[in-house]
Amino acid sequence: MAYAQTLIVHDAIVRHAQPVPRNNVISLPLRRVLLQVTLPRESEDESRTQLKALFHSPVGVYVAGTKAVHDKIVVQFDIAPEDLDFTMHTVIVTLPEAMIGPVERRRVTNNAH
Repeated sequence: MAYAQTLIVHDAIVRHAQPVPRNNVISLPLRRVLLQVTLPRESEDESRTQLKALFHSPVGVYVAGTKAVHDKIVVQFDIAPEDLDFTMHTVIVTLPEAMIGPVERRRVTNNAH
């Protein structure tokens, strides 16, 4: 068995790792659309039941806001364009009485300067 020996290298250059700059990522604005869905508002309890069903559905995470307007509830979804078909199908299956409204591009606000 051989003994361990120390290897001494006199001409080795000590290199320090250079920090990686953190501002090297270019953020691109995400393309998103807003889908408006209107639910009939027959009673407070019925509205709560509808919203509960919507929030517990697979598209509940896309709900950007809700608003009671007279005899209806307006729900706004914030989704990627490629999720539009899935979202509409899920809303129709979950709440067949819902009326699917217009789809708009979401305005992109850029707060980074």
